[in-house]
Amino acid sequence: MIFRKYCRLMTAGLFTIVLVLPGFGDEVPEIPPGTSIKVRIIDQLSSEESETGDIFHGTLDEPIRANGKVLYPRGADVSGRVSDVHRSGRLSEPGELDLILTTVSSGRGALSISVQPTVIKGESHTKNNAGKIGGGAALGAIGAGAAAATGKRAAVVQPESVLTFTSKSASTAAVVENAPAQTPSQPSDQDSTQNSSQTANQTDVAQESESSIPLFTLRDRRVIRDCVSQNVSAFPVGTTERPELPPGSDRQVRRGETLPAELQSKIYSLPLACVERLPKLPNDLDRVVYSGRVLLLDTGNRILDLFYLDENE
Repeated sequence: MIFRKYCRLMTAGLFTIVLVLPGFGDEVPEIPPGTSIKVRIIDQLSSEESETGDIFHGTLDEPIRANGKVLYPRGADVSGRVSDVHRSGRLSEPGELDLILTTVSSGRGALSISVQPTVIKGESHTKNNAGKIGGGAALGAIGAGAAAATGKRAAVVQPESVLTFTSKSASTAAVVENAPAQTPSQPSDQDSTQNSSQTANQTDVAQESESSIPLFTLRDRRVIRDCVSQNVSAFPVGTTERPELPPGSDRQVRRGETLPAELQSKIYSLPLACVERLPKLPNDLDRVVYSGRVLLLDTGNRILDLFYLDENE
């Protein structure tokens, strides 16, 4: 009798799991096949220097959307790989670079992505080309100045070039942090009204997330490090170096903390030459340099993000 009751309980439990799992899975959005993904490239790539397997980096030039929702915002970090390289010869076929994306990162971590390879082909001194292996149809749309021909007709992708990739299969993606999360519960009548209003506004919230995320992307960090090293004379001596902080201050110069009042007079804004190379910030945010650190501050001097100038990434 006890054994039969135990079996019934186990069967009911398994049935409940089967019912719950589909509902849970439905909350995970996907990047559908055929989605266009525009990436601004950070690194220079060349068919004469790059090797198969080399990693390159970039940032999203436009948000990735699906079903009216923003899955990844503009400015999110992207990594890719050189899947194949063909060297060029002066009197032979032009050089080629086969590029694929591997990961897209948001505030919730990096997730894998599968795309069709984009082929960059070197042409004559007056022609650039981005094509697709087989079929002859254009696969990767390439921004002006992205591919350049050399004396050996090499395929070259310059930094800041914008390449367009196309997703090959559905890739699991994370909704940006600004998107409201729903918790399964039994709401009261008042909560039900509030939840209905929140649900109706979810699309609007997702659309607002299209702007660049207000954190330092990989591209931001590289641009700032490069620019600061070129304009180090614009800062007071020692500003770009990382010495020990005053006792007690080190614990306060962290993400989420407010910059101590005694340190606020020692911060310096980035030179205009650096600012012009970076995405425009909202008026209530500022990028500053302090003791070898670059901070992202709001109007209340709260540290939203930071990184160190002497670190390599």
